[in-house]
Amino acid sequence: MKFRFALLVAALALALSISAFSYSEEPAQDTAAPAQEETTTDDSAPFVLLRVYEGQFADVKDGDWFAPSVVSAYEYGLLNGRGEDSFAPSGNVTIAELLTIAARLRAIYTTGSDAVIPAAKENEAWYAPYVSYLKSQNLLDNSFEGFYLLPASRAQMAGIFAFAVPEEWYTEPNASLVTSAYSSRDYIADVTDKTPYRSEILLMYRRGLLSGMDAKGSFYPDRSVSRAEIAALLTRVVEPETRLTLTWTVAPYHSVKNATLASLVKAPTSTSLPTSAKDTAAIDGLVRNMLARGEHTITLNYSKALTTATASALTQAFTSCVKTYCEQMYNAVSCRSYSTGKVVLTFSSTACTAKTLESYRAKALAAAIKVHDSLWESGTLSYDMSQYEIARTYFQWLCDHCRYDNAAADDSASHLAYGALVSGLAVCDGYTGAYNLLLKLEGIECTSLFNDSHIWTLATLDGTQYHIDVTWGDQYGRTDLRYFGMSEEQSYQCHPWGTADKKK
Repeated sequence: MKFRFALLVAALALALSISAFSYSEEPAQDTAAPAQEETTTDDSAPFVLLRVYEGQFADVKDGDWFAPSVVSAYEYGLLNGRGEDSFAPSGNVTIAELLTIAARLRAIYTTGSDAVIPAAKENEAWYAPYVSYLKSQNLLDNSFEGFYLLPASRAQMAGIFAFAVPEEWYTEPNASLVTSAYSSRDYIADVTDKTPYRSEILLMYRRGLLSGMDAKGSFYPDRSVSRAEIAALLTRVVEPETRLTLTWTVAPYHSVKNATLASLVKAPTSTSLPTSAKDTAAIDGLVRNMLARGEHTITLNYSKALTTATASALTQAFTSCVKTYCEQMYNAVSCRSYSTGKVVLTFSSTACTAKTLESYRAKALAAAIKVHDSLWESGTLSYDMSQYEIARTYFQWLCDHCRYDNAAADDSASHLAYGALVSGLAVCDGYTGAYNLLLKLEGIECTSLFNDSHIWTLATLDGTQYHIDVTWGDQYGRTDLRYFGMSEEQSYQCHPWGTADKKK
């Protein structure tokens, strides 16, 4: 699309008197843009230079990394100073300010001017017209209601700006590299499936609008965004020639040879004493904390001794919880309750002694690492595959390399991931434990769900949760993919579970 703009200077000067950066209900009075003729080098570009920077910001020095971007954003009329001689490059930016800039970008790109956005009415928040405009363009919902004046995070910045200007304005020079680098988990590693605006963040890397804050492209999604960072981003938005070409070096595959079972569990930020056996959140936090530390005991300290019934209920609750981490191979819990209120829970396996279990755990992990690395080395797995495709590959591999142990007793190693990965024999908890171990080595979020007689996997693949039953998928020499990627409804038809069984 070609654009030709002849913006009226007077109208623009009026628009620029509205600050894009304010922390109060009323916008700060920044220095208005000087009346001048337009300066542009490309009459087909949607954004044009409107004024000349004359060194008025005392806190923007030659040599500052952000100096060229501040000058550019100022000359395009997209950012003003805070006062007559200050830019405040390290200052925070509110959500309202980001939305204001995004609305102006959209309006200028699509109509040639931001004059289509009216001034705020009396008793109306200064940013309200910009919010309304973005909503009219289907670029904003109500998720920021009540939070407009809070400092914006870098993740929110990406969410707001990713589609402010139509995608036709961009190319994606880094698309292939970002896909492989992100999949390797060596780059942009702090952006996960749970990161708000994950897709928008990665899109901005692909477009060359972002490169991260260190050599590994770390994004720091929760960190507040600064005015200097916004200036840099705006320059790359309006000037395609300033966009970044990433030069990351991605290894052919990401080896997990240094992984530990403890490293596969995300420790909670804090733990609390369970108020009862129904306090599943506290119980899960304690179990994760134990596993992430590589330990196998949990000590609780209550104000008084527990009754036998309460201690028994707690023991059962902790047993049910640890089974959802079946790749760790603990499936039994013993409890010692003292008159002082102290409770010691010891986690073990019904298949073997504690010493043997540690050996089994080490051997199962080593086998899983070997499977992972060999599939990557052979090209069976590659960075251009989705999580769904990777999970299906492991599903097929396990069905091909393990068989159901019809003779397994309650004390058999076939109940452990060790059985599936080392001996090639397993029952459902062995299959599921091995499968979850392989998925977690890939960084795929998963857990398990069980009823009285069976256990299977719940995995989040590319943002969608699926039920996966690798045990039933192994049909004696053939793989039944009907049991891969089931919806909750499909899974329930195969193996119902009670609400108490369902992993929250």
